Amino acid sequence: MTRLTLILFFALIFSALGLVNSQHKARNLYIELEQLNQSSKQADQEYGQLQLEQSTWAMHSRIEEIASQQLQMQVPDAKRVQVVIAKEDVVVVGEGAPQKEVLKDTLLSDDKSKIQGASQNQVKSDPSAVKPKAEVIQ
Repeated sequence: MTRLTLILFFALIFSALGLVNSQHKARNLYIELEQLNQSSKQADQEYGQLQLEQSTWAMHSRIEEIASQQLQMQVPDAKRVQVVIAKEDVVVVGEGAPQKEVLKDTLLSDDKSKIQGASQNQVKSDPSAVKPKAEVIQ
């Protein structure tokens, strides 16, 4: 009987130590979870502030004011504007009716001869700045 009592006593002690250890780990994990939740809330708040700041910096009127005052840029006449419309593999370049389809690879190339040979009413700006998106090019 004493042997059984001794075995049960040690089993009780080990299970009590295991319970204390698991409760300690659970408390530490809960503290870590709360700290991460607080950090997440701070990051969300900072993200909202950064979005607000970005929208303020990217306002059309602000950009237009800086372009006209600091960079001395002006809006071009309607005659000098060319619209590039992107299709899946083809970009349409030109003014009015004499539009010509040009492969995107040709427009993305730095080789000026490929770009100039594609159309007479081709892009008048730096060819490396041309991207295959719908955009207005002077």
